[in-house]
Amino acid sequence: MVAVTTFLTMKNWIVVLFFLSMQLVFGQERKSYWVEFSNKGTSFDPFSYFDPKAIERRIVNEVNLWDSTDFPVNERYERSLEACGAEVIYSSRWLNASYVKADLQTIERIRKFQFVKEVLPAESEIIYAETTPDELVMSNENNSIADLSFMQIHLMNGFLFPKNNITGKGVRIAVFDGGFPNVDVHRSFEHIRNEGRIVGTFDFTKNRANVYRGNSHGLATLSNIGGYNAEKQLLGLAPDAEYLLAVTEINLEILKEEVWWVAAAEWADKNGAHIINSSLGYTEPRYAPMHMNGRYTMVSRAANIAASKGILVINSAGNEGATPSWQIIGAPADADSVLSIGGVNPENGIKINFSSFGPTAHRKLKPNVVASGTTVAASGKNGYKIVNGTSFSAPLVSGFAACVMQMKPGLKTMEYFNLIQQSAHLYPYYDYAHGYGVPQADFFFDGKPIKEATFSVVYNDDSTEDDVDNNLTKTINENAQNKKPKALIIRLTNKHTPEAEFKGFDYFYFHLADANGELVDYEVLIPEKEFTLHISHPKAVTFRAYYKGYYFEMNL
Repeated sequence: MVAVTTFLTMKNWIVVLFFLSMQLVFGQERKSYWVEFSNKGTSFDPFSYFDPKAIERRIVNEVNLWDSTDFPVNERYERSLEACGAEVIYSSRWLNASYVKADLQTIERIRKFQFVKEVLPAESEIIYAETTPDELVMSNENNSIADLSFMQIHLMNGFLFPKNNITGKGVRIAVFDGGFPNVDVHRSFEHIRNEGRIVGTFDFTKNRANVYRGNSHGLATLSNIGGYNAEKQLLGLAPDAEYLLAVTEINLEILKEEVWWVAAAEWADKNGAHIINSSLGYTEPRYAPMHMNGRYTMVSRAANIAASKGILVINSAGNEGATPSWQIIGAPADADSVLSIGGVNPENGIKINFSSFGPTAHRKLKPNVVASGTTVAASGKNGYKIVNGTSFSAPLVSGFAACVMQMKPGLKTMEYFNLIQQSAHLYPYYDYAHGYGVPQADFFFDGKPIKEATFSVVYNDDSTEDDVDNNLTKTINENAQNKKPKALIIRLTNKHTPEAEFKGFDYFYFHLADANGELVDYEVLIPEKEFTLHISHPKAVTFRAYYKGYYFEMNL
């Protein structure tokens, strides 16, 4: 009996020791953090650090060549972190911060350094990096490869650019993605390789120059900026641009891809990029929709800094539009200075179901513009396939932007940003699904002629829903507390086309805005010759509409 008691006592001690050891292990678990510094205390020579194109871009954008955000992080600070036991993964000049891995005890010691401004957690759990949601590949029996190749460019009237020898020549585009396998052999990029216009490559996930590996997503996105299909049709509008290729994510990682995005942006800046094309987005589980305010995430902060350095940052809006738990855009598409690109059906110009909605968490307009959400893209070693996602809308606009830069050199980045918005087919109308619409190349050749009125609006404050006898009556009523509706009788002034025109110009767009300019409702209708909108929304003070090139606005 004594022996049994001794055995049980030893067993209990083993259990106790096991739990004590587990507590010790978890107490020493190394997690990721951003350590922000209070100052730099370093020197800097921009002319030895930057590519000449980066210097030129800064001068055009009136950016201080000795701006403190370009100075390197103080190496003494990095060494102090390492001496404490932290592993320094990357130090960002722009953020004046080091991305480190360390256990909690080490972090508590680091917090006490006088040169440390703040320590922020940079991870929550291991997740799969989203390398496929933007690439919802499916066959489209209604469109051949040749037909869709034409449509994705024609939707933007893009063929006007090459017709006038505008092909992105002289513009340097940095492309961030999960890998670029076969870009070094695929026929879609033969013209770029033969002329040596891949001017820089780096894989930030492996810390090496070879990017021709990994996820094929980058192969596809690059082809929608400057590639050709097998029949030598354009898949993107910038076949003569220069390219910087950066791998910034892998399939399974501990939330590191954001730091790699930041690192790639600083690298692109150093190497003279005029445009950053990013088909990547950062959402759940690390963030909640309320964080999408353009300032919360490190990647959005870095994107805004890139724009302040004179880089046009173009990012896909995301594919969460049909995801009930999210729906809105992700980071860094939420950043104010990022041109965020949604996706539309190339056959009609209307938002494609998966494209993420705006606005941002702080109620700013997003997406800014849209492009085809279904494209033909390079695939495999020499093939092509039909792909779907805002991952491919953004590259189309990046190629478009490169043409604008070639055509109108010497402008500031935000001037290009605004011109691309103004060129969009709905402008100045907008909504949170289409932004200002699809950019149009003819804007840069012919301007935007004033269109004759395509509809009239009769405002009747005393009407009822039975006053007008027509086939389409739309009622907008949200918590109106029995408020009597205001009737807007819409009469089309030209003959209605039974079948919608190719670019969505036969759709009637309208929105309602509140006193702060925020949209409280917006819709797209296939109109009848005459129809009525009954509006009783309590916050609606402004009505705006667009139909076949004509824009209308009135106070309610």
